[in-house]
Amino acid sequence: MAATSMKLSLTFVLLLSGLVVFGEVAEASRSKADCSLVRCIQGGYITCDNYPYQKLDGCICDCAPWNGKNCVLHLQSGSTQHCS
Repeated sequence: MAATSMKLSLTFVLLLSGLVVFGEVAEASRSKADCSLVRCIQGGYITCDNYPYQKLDGCICDCAPWNGKNCVLHLQSGSTQHCS
């Protein structure tokens, strides 16, 4: 009986710690990307209305300037994505 109780306690601790780790990973993925570490495999750049004639670095919308207006992500494949 003591062995069963110990196994249940250990299982509970492992499950609880797994949930804590999973919560930390989920929180980190929701935070803003560190654009100095983002590398574009598919190539791309960002354009914004208030940065005329400039191709800004970035391959995800999170790397658009904080004050950018009507920014668009342009990928090497020819696809575009409007950033909010």
